[in-house]
Amino acid sequence: MKVRVPASSANLGPGFDTLALALSLYVTVEVLPAPELAIVQRGYGSEIECSRDHLAARVVRDVLGHDNVTIDIESSIPLARGLGSSAALAVATAASAGAYDAFIVGAALDGHGENAAASYFGGLVGAAKIGDTYEAMNLALDPRISSIVVIPEQKLSTQDARSVLPKTIALSDAVYNLQHLTLLLGGLANLDLLVPEYGRDMIHELARERVYSPAKDLKDILLGAGAAIATWSGAGTSMIGLFDRYEANEKIEFVNKAINEMDIDAVALVLEVDLEGLQLVGGDEYGEVESKHE
Repeated sequence: MKVRVPASSANLGPGFDTLALALSLYVTVEVLPAPELAIVQRGYGSEIECSRDHLAARVVRDVLGHDNVTIDIESSIPLARGLGSSAALAVATAASAGAYDAFIVGAALDGHGENAAASYFGGLVGAAKIGDTYEAMNLALDPRISSIVVIPEQKLSTQDARSVLPKTIALSDAVYNLQHLTLLLGGLANLDLLVPEYGRDMIHELARERVYSPAKDLKDILLGAGAAIATWSGAGTSMIGLFDRYEANEKIEFVNKAINEMDIDAVALVLEVDLEGLQLVGGDEYGEVESKHE
């Protein structure tokens, strides 16, 4: 079966490795029986070598016990930009291969439960590894919330972004993040209560500015456009600002103009929150979505 899942933006500031929001960029995967492994790729990721080490091939082997398949992948999710491309691919491939629980398989093989949960369930999610497995749930989200995501040309792997993080953190910083996370969740449930301070973080964002220095300027541009919060999207390099959906469409031109004036190689897009998560895609020429997961 052909499966489509959305991109995701994790962390949202103080929700490090905990929160993620599903966004309207997509990867579509279809796994079909074949005499031997073949991977057909279009869009982002098409330059990746089609080998047995490919993430999609590893997911298929985990689900089926073999990789005698053709894996057809089409993606509009930029890689290594903090938009959950790997988790989305893992979840979509697992589902298309017939996994009993594509969320669990995708989370286990990608290693990011919050991204996998957002791609699978849609909306705003919280996730954690509990024992040997992952658990996740949808959280309250104001339906007015939309986003402007600034996607730089520069890539940043999750491994490199994590390499600069502190090995230990001060108790005061941990408390700071927990307090701000509590307020952030309230603001995400009611946009009228969401203010920039709730998106502040003391664990990962300042450290990551050492590997992508335009981050602060990009967040300032989003806040200057009226974003309720502006944070790193996952491990970056993308930055996300949350807006009222009507304001996002009004402010996108301002944001792109400001980026150009600062000579930063990036583009800003209005991305809606995807509330559906994993969906089965019709086989007709239009790729119509027929149904979603139960």
